[in-house]
Amino acid sequence: MSAARTALVTGARRGAIEFRNSLQTPSDIGYYIIGNLIFIVIAVLNRDAVIDGTALPTMLFIFPGILAMQLAFTSTYGLATLISTEREDGTLLRAKSLPNGMTGYVFGQVTRTGLEFFFSAVILFVASTILIAGVWGNGAVAFVALLGLLVLGLLSAIPLGIVFGSIFKNPRSVGGWGFFVIAGIVVISGLFFPITGLPIWAQVIGQVFPLYWLGLGLRSVILPDSAVVVEIGESWRTLETLGVLGVWAVVGLLLAPVLLRRMARRESGSSVEARRQTALQRV
Repeated sequence: MSAARTALVTGARRGAIEFRNSLQTPSDIGYYIIGNLIFIVIAVLNRDAVIDGTALPTMLFIFPGILAMQLAFTSTYGLATLISTEREDGTLLRAKSLPNGMTGYVFGQVTRTGLEFFFSAVILFVASTILIAGVWGNGAVAFVALLGLLVLGLLSAIPLGIVFGSIFKNPRSVGGWGFFVIAGIVVISGLFFPITGLPIWAQVIGQVFPLYWLGLGLRSVILPDSAVVVEIGESWRTLETLGVLGVWAVVGLLLAPVLLRRMARRESGSSVEARRQTALQRV
């Protein structure tokens, strides 16, 4: 087995083990429960509501945005927090010393993030099936397309999480400025309202990021065809969606190990120890 393949297999195993461990951590279980409980409460309160002037259920319109937002925060905010934490405690420095260590590290984070998201998504699928009328009305083919878009969306958004985790030096910074940056991207991506309602400059910026295209793709497979009238050009732009998400995924995952290696190159045992002591003083 080649060194690169070994790194990928080891990374995937590491990601799966970390996810399994998270299921035994009360705080992580609380995150899964609370996040989905909020959705369930909103769905119950709006169970009979419809979009003004249409027969479209409010929760059916919101559901694709909920899925996209959950994916966004798992693969960007959550991943950035984890990477900055492991930068602070020296995990990244140790990964750098292994052959193809950063490639294995990235693949491990892809595996862990994917498992975390789909664990939560299954809960959302069950709740939405019970609470949202017609959520799977477009049939089995549309549901398969939905799963494919979620996988592609994860692969395209994870590089953003790696970038943010590399920029911010500790998890406290991610929880501060990082949260507002990611929340801003979510807002201009039009996940909960038509992006056509934003100024032109905001629409242009929003379409640069993969979250807009993920939200558009999810709406195209969940909502009825009549809902396309609120989109740019009154089109689902399916080929553009697949193309943009694909480019983000391929380029991002190729550059992610390079970015992490450059970041780890500036690390040393003394700098890690200094940050650890600083963090302990805050406790």
